Amino acid sequence: MFNGRDDKVNRIPVFLTLTDGAVLTVSVRLPLSNRLGDALNNGDTFLDALTPTGQQQFIAKTSIKTVRSANVPRAEQLDAEAGGPGTPAFDPYAVLKVGREAGPDEIKQAYHRMARLYHPDRIASFDLPEEVMAYVRTMLVRINLAFEQIGR
Repeated sequence: MFNGRDDKVNRIPVFLTLTDGAVLTVSVRLPLSNRLGDALNNGDTFLDALTPTGQQQFIAKTSIKTVRSANVPRAEQLDAEAGGPGTPAFDPYAVLKVGREAGPDEIKQAYHRMARLYHPDRIASFDLPEEVMAYVRTMLVRINLAFEQIGR
């Protein structure tokens, strides 16, 4: 029976802050481009979202104040949230495989190298398990976030 949901679409977990101050943790349906920005900025009036319990909601875009990724912490949160030595944390320099002393040109070159390496279109023609494809998409998100944090 048709329930209005397509469980095979790509989604990304986010924190939505609404204009009334409420914060929702949802998984937003991504368009064919697999970009959250495209989902937020397209002509649709509502955002297709799933709650952690799997309930589908359609949230009016006009009621959204901010959107924040639920996957990767911001760089300034790392020291406070790392939890001590040896705890894995998001390090934008490690993601791009550059030293902390790297200049803007070196960071940009590393970003392009890593983005080419992990771009999902490179491996789309191979018959790979969904876990591998999800890993590649996640790595590309991490690479883009790392560049946003240190590349500008």
